[in-house]
Amino acid sequence: MRLFCLVALLACGALVTGCQSTFDQAEQARKEAGPITEVNAAKMSQVAGVTAEALAIIPSADGTTAAVVIKVSAEAAGSSLLWAPIEVKLFDAAGTEVGTNNIPGALPILIHLASVQGGKSAYYVNDQILLSGTPATAEIVVGGELLPIDAPDNLATTEPVLVPDPDFGDSWTTTVTNNTDVRQEQLVVQAIVRDGDTIVGAGTANIDGLDPGESVDVTGYFIGSSKGKLEVVTSASNAKDGSGAPAPTTAGSSTTSSSPSESSGSVSTPVMTLQID
Repeated sequence: MRLFCLVALLACGALVTGCQSTFDQAEQARKEAGPITEVNAAKMSQVAGVTAEALAIIPSADGTTAAVVIKVSAEAAGSSLLWAPIEVKLFDAAGTEVGTNNIPGALPILIHLASVQGGKSAYYVNDQILLSGTPATAEIVVGGELLPIDAPDNLATTEPVLVPDPDFGDSWTTTVTNNTDVRQEQLVVQAIVRDGDTIVGAGTANIDGLDPGESVDVTGYFIGSSKGKLEVVTSASNAKDGSGAPAPTTAGSSTTSSSPSESSGSVSTPVMTLQID
């Protein structure tokens, strides 16, 4: 099932150091973290003034993994989220939890939203949620704190190119450029495929970091279909003052958030759900 991830990793490594498969990074992080009982999932509570909507839940062909596409909106202009924790839980038709991104040993990039500007929306795409059943609904919690800053715009990406491959699955490639004035850490390149108004496929690739003006080629694969209109987005993760995502660490010793703002300014609010047929 994961052969395509290994191929993606090899292709990525040939292009640039620091572009890696999130699946394989997570596996390495869990091994380096030691016994699973010593690693805790991140604690998250919903922040006021932010809404989240699950646009798609897409199981893999073999039913062991799912991709989710989440739209997160910050309601008030002038206040932005940066490196905000996000939890997605998937439930089957009977209401039993069958998958979540917030597991012990998860990589920080899998449980964080890079940024969302005040008064605007951003995507959170995760194609690495392991399943124990068939997902029917999603519940989402977005934590962190709305800050009185303007989050940067999305980083520049070239028009994505679809690369057909009947043996290992179609892939996509793009070039990401850090067109901000600060280094951007722990970036997730998010690919979304639409057939009309319906999201039918999604995938990600990650970049450890990009200096101002630096460009990198990335390659990713899909869960679901590659047939449709392909959009690739890379949200900025650091503001002008450098706040936001920290530099990645070599070991995933804990998934408890290291951002000082993640436990403040939070209130209990209803989670948002999506029903899929």
